[in-house]
Amino acid sequence: MNKIRFCDGFQLPTCLVFWLLLLGYSLPGHAQDSTLTRLVRQHHFALTTNGTHFSGPGWERLRAAAQKSQFVLVGEEHGLAQIPAFTAALAQVFNPTAFVAEIDPYVAQALTRLAAQPGLPVAYERQYPEALCFYDRQEEFELARRLCSQQVRLVGIDQVYGSTAAPFYQQLAGLVKSPATKAYLLRQARRYQQQQLAFEQAGQDEWVMEKQSPATVDSLLMLTKTESPTAHRMAQDYAASYAIYKSQSHQQRLNLMKRNLLQEFSAGESAPRLLFKLGANHAARGLSPASFGEFYDVGNLVQNLADIQGQQSLHLCIVGRQGTQSTGTNVYFPAKNITSYTAADKERYQVFLNQATGPDWLIVDLRPARRALTAGQLQVRDVSLQRTILGYDYLLVIPETTASRPL
Repeated sequence: MNKIRFCDGFQLPTCLVFWLLLLGYSLPGHAQDSTLTRLVRQHHFALTTNGTHFSGPGWERLRAAAQKSQFVLVGEEHGLAQIPAFTAALAQVFNPTAFVAEIDPYVAQALTRLAAQPGLPVAYERQYPEALCFYDRQEEFELARRLCSQQVRLVGIDQVYGSTAAPFYQQLAGLVKSPATKAYLLRQARRYQQQQLAFEQAGQDEWVMEKQSPATVDSLLMLTKTESPTAHRMAQDYAASYAIYKSQSHQQRLNLMKRNLLQEFSAGESAPRLLFKLGANHAARGLSPASFGEFYDVGNLVQNLADIQGQQSLHLCIVGRQGTQSTGTNVYFPAKNITSYTAADKERYQVFLNQATGPDWLIVDLRPARRALTAGQLQVRDVSLQRTILGYDYLLVIPETTASRPL
């Protein structure tokens, strides 16, 4: 009789294995679906895409949830071309007052200005390489433009971006009154522009800010001390960001992002409708899914703000199953800008990716799994996966992604 041999040498007749499996018995290598797998299968929905149009039962659930929320957070994998289009469609049904992005306030100002001009900001990007952060990709910039056309204010809450020293000094020079200070800032802006361009042309993943000396940053603070509050605040923002880059402290960065958010929108006032698009580690409630520590990120603060207002926050996590992803925008080394990946590279999300086999996106309602987890009916060993389930309401899987295109 034919037999099945397992790795420990144990043998069973093939017919017996068949009947045991049919009856639902658990066997080595043929274990029953876990509780989480069962919950994913029971609570997933299809989302159909046609260009920038979204439909299907999954989309209807998200639309209804967004319309009942005060804050909607999109936690993403950066560099996927499909996510800006999804975010734009979500903005249409959510109708936000402001869009909160993982950029600094000064990049947000530049984006707002450039979005009002025709065409793509190619000249600006060539003049100041990587100065628009994630929005130096076509799909991301078009998202910013569409939001601005809807009178949605762009808000940046992150630290001053490391490659923006040149445009930052240029902008600051326009605010100071001292001729000597203005001349100094303009000289530094030209110097940093050339330095950043040299890094790009050499294919070096370097940022000008990180190469500055502490004395240079101290000089910036001293020179702007007697200038306008706006100019001095800019210098303080720059110095704080410089300190974060030098210390490489993730906690300091998160503290800055949360302070910036609170300064923009006081918790004591009636909160506007806010749409967030941040990296997936930033947008969850509770402990961040980041596996390198214990951090309460922006998403947790947003949940608290919603509670204070007696409102709801909707937390969405979007991942790709396989495809390509943009990891840079260096025009001199285009081959370095795109990375390919498969489902095998994402062990944490396997239980979700396994269900995304068709052309439609997969929308998984995580709330039943969250309830099972908190009730002790579900055990999840992977800490990041556990925090994802606890921190997000829905997880979206894109079956096949394409990399965002550089400007």
